[in-house]
Amino acid sequence: MALISQLRAVAASALALAVVTGGVVAFALSGQTTEITTAVPADVASASVQLSETEARELTTTSREAEREALTTEVSDAAKERSASLSATDQAIDKTEIAIEAESKRVAAEKAAAQIAATEKAAKEKAAKAAEAKKNGYDPATTQPKEIARQMAQNVYGWGDDQFTCYDNIIMRESMWDPFADNPTSSAYGIPQALPGNKMASEGADWKTNPVTQIKWGLKYIKSTYGTPCQAWSFKRANGWY
Repeated sequence: MALISQLRAVAASALALAVVTGGVVAFALSGQTTEITTAVPADVASASVQLSETEARELTTTSREAEREALTTEVSDAAKERSASLSATDQAIDKTEIAIEAESKRVAAEKAAAQIAATEKAAKEKAAKAAEAKKNGYDPATTQPKEIARQMAQNVYGWGDDQFTCYDNIIMRESMWDPFADNPTSSAYGIPQALPGNKMASEGADWKTNPVTQIKWGLKYIKSTYGTPCQAWSFKRANGWY
């Protein structure tokens, strides 16, 4: 009886397996073989296939969602890195612009200070020369070099107003009748802008401060080099110097 019960249990298990798999079960009892063939119902097989397709779709959907999440995370991380990089670049640019602006202001301040110093130095030197000239009888505030030259041109060389107009055109472009005019790019000096200025020492030791000494030298130079002021003026217009 125990053996028969065991065989019945095995048969039941085999039958269940056959139902699921659609297979064949064979039994061997007392030297004979018994085969049991069980077909799986169509609706059961179809359900099994459908379950597999559903699972496949679910797996595909899950995989795509995971890919999208991974891509979204990657894009987000890249955007954050890009934003951080741009922010650092902007900060660097701001610092550079601030440094450039500060340097520009420093250079401008130095130039302004140098210009002020140069102007003050020139004013002091001119005041010192004017004081020295005043000691020698020439007061720039009351004596007009242009009028001295007009009289000297007429009295010494016989040049009238027409010739003096030419001479005035020359001197206005050279020194504007300033006896202390000092060319910063050369050693030209004084009313006639003698080059170098110490050439005028031939007319007097006070050539640095006395307009009369300078005018005497200038008129003599015109006479010996060009003949008349108007001829000198024609040369200057053509060449830029005389």
